[in-house]
Order: sequence, then structure tokens, then C-alpha cells
Amino acid sequence: MTIKKVLGSLLTNIEQKDVTKVLYLPCNKSQFDMALILAERSRYESYIYAEEFDLLARNYLSVNENSKVSFLININSVASFLPVINKIIVFIGSVTPFLSHNFNKIFSLCLKVKKDIYEVPHGLFQSGYNLTDDSKIIDTGSNTEGLGGMLPSMASKKLSWFGPDGFGYPRHLRNMMHKEKILPAFTLITSNTNWYLYAMPDKRAFIKEVFLYAKKHPQEIFIWCPHSAEFSPENFSYVAMEYRPANILLYGIDKDIYFNDLEGADDLIPYCDYAISTVSTCILDYEIHNKRVNIFSCDGVDDLLKGFISKHCFNKSSQISKDISEIRTGLLEYFDAEKFDKLISQSINHNDSNKHHYLSCFID
Repeated sequence: MTIKKVLGSLLTNIEQKDVTKVLYLPCNKSQFDMALILAERSRYESYIYAEEFDLLARNYLSVNENSKVSFLININSVASFLPVINKIIVFIGSVTPFLSHNFNKIFSLCLKVKKDIYEVPHGLFQSGYNLTDDSKIIDTGSNTEGLGGMLPSMASKKLSWFGPDGFGYPRHLRNMMHKEKILPAFTLITSNTNWYLYAMPDKRAFIKEVFLYAKKHPQEIFIWCPHSAEFSPENFSYVAMEYRPANILLYGIDKDIYFNDLEGADDLIPYCDYAISTVSTCILDYEIHNKRVNIFSCDGVDDLLKGFISKHCFNKSSQISKDISEIRTGLLEYFDAEKFDKLISQSINHNDSNKHHYLSCFID
């Protein structure tokens, strides 16, 4: 049994009423990792809602005993602390009913009581920031239909990694501090073909050409980290993976191969020889570690790739190579914790704000 230290006084409790407290609301592991970086380096008192990341939070604290971050591991804990929370950080700011009921419940409540809510991007290209399309059939929850224009945000203010008011890519710090590990040489494959920018012919072409390349290089080990949604039975990749060559190994503790303490693509990137990838946020992590990346191109992403400073694209297996230049996007900026704090310290005018009505109408 662990005995907790109890510290405090009446004076301390009174003083803390004026302390800025920030609550982070991540929706997946990648966002949880980003929340950790922001919260740990912010000067503000930080809490992370970790109901779906209980084990990750406990493991993190076991190796970071001096962490300044506190974790709220259920919605009741959030309810207890929300009255003293000043600011909310979300990574998805649109009305998204397919997220967990508890997340939407917290988000909706924060809007109703007019908390200061700041949206931080979760992707390299993201609707509402730097991605739009001309779809006439719009389904924001679909993997195939487009979004049509820029998704509006329910947040009070939107922040960005890059641009004049950008505070830099948060994972830049985490990735620069990776541990030295002895691993077998491998080529990393990262994909998110579940994204609507890839039409069905594009999905088939990507998987077909990668399989062909792996068959032509039987001496190489390929470790594939698909987006979690690609394991959904409704996606083409779910079935296609059954026919992968023997030297393509799916990554995960319940899959073909797993390395201790390396949870996913973000953790594997520093150790790979070179990579094959679709367009994703992983591209920034590859750039941080000066990796060579073969990026799959198609009509849906060609315009996005045009802005990269240095890149190597392919749509045929014959174009994939390990002897290419390192990726340079022109979008990678150093993380600036002071600038982040300054941005979320800005006052928010909630007068005449009816945003909460929209979200609350669509969430049970």
C-alpha cells in the first residue's frame, strides 16, 4: 500500500484560486502524447483527461516521478475539478459524435459554461487549418466522402504549429530525446489509407506496389504501422493485409512484432533505416530524424506534396528506393513552450457566443 503525502494549508488553498489550471482532452494515443509534451512544459498547472489512457498515464508516472502533470482518469474526477479549471485544450474541435460519449459530454459542458477552449491541430494536414476540398457530398464521419470546405471549430480560439502565430511542432522535443536501442535493421511502412483523400483505386495501388517492392527485396525486414482505423473490417486494407509477403510484419504487442517501450510509429521512426509512407503527420517525425521517405502520391494528395521543399514520391514499386534524399517539408518548426503559454493566456470574449447550442443539440 502506498502512503500519499498530504500537503497544504488554508492559505495555500486560498492562493490557488488564482492559479491558471489547464485541462487537456486527448482522443487517441497520439494526442495523449502531444498533451503530455504541452502540459509538461507549460508553466501552468496541467491536467490530462486519461480515462482511455489509464495504463499509459500510470506507466508514465512510474518513470517520471517528478512530473508536474496530474491525470484525471474518469469523468467523475473531471466533474470534481472542472469548476477550478480555467482553460481547455482539445485536438478535435468539430462536432464529432463518433468520439467517446464522455469526451463529448465534457466538451459540451465546457461550451455551456463558456470555458476558454483552445484547439490544437492533431495532423500535418487538417480541415479547418490547411486542408479543403470541393466535395458536394459531405460526410464528416466517412473514410470515403469528402469534407467540402473548412470545418468550423467549436473552440474559442484555434492555435497552429506553423505560420506567423505558430508555436512549433510539440513532438520535436520528445523525438529528439529517444533512447539508444539495439534493433534489427528494418524499413518502416506508415499508412493511413482510411483517409478520404485516397480513392479505392489509390488504396489498392498503394498496397499492391508496397507488396511488390517487399517481394523484390526478400532480404529486408519491413515493419508496417497502419493507422488504427485500417484494421476496421470495413476498410480494404483489413483484408489486403492477409496477403502480405512474409517479410512484412505488422507492428503491435498483439501483432507480428513488438519492441519493448516502442508503442507505435512515432516511437519506431528514429530507429528505421528508411521509410515508405502515405501523407501523414509521421512525415514531420521522419523529418526530425533526417530520414529518407518514399511518399505515395495520387490525385488526392498531389497538391499537398507540391509545397514540400525536398521529397521523393512514388506510385509504382520501381520508383521506391533507399537511395533518396531526406524529407524536408518546410513546415517543421521548433516547439516554443513560452509562445504556447502566451497564446493560451490570451483573453477570450464569450459575448454573444452560441456555439454550445450546436454541439449540445447533436450529443445525447
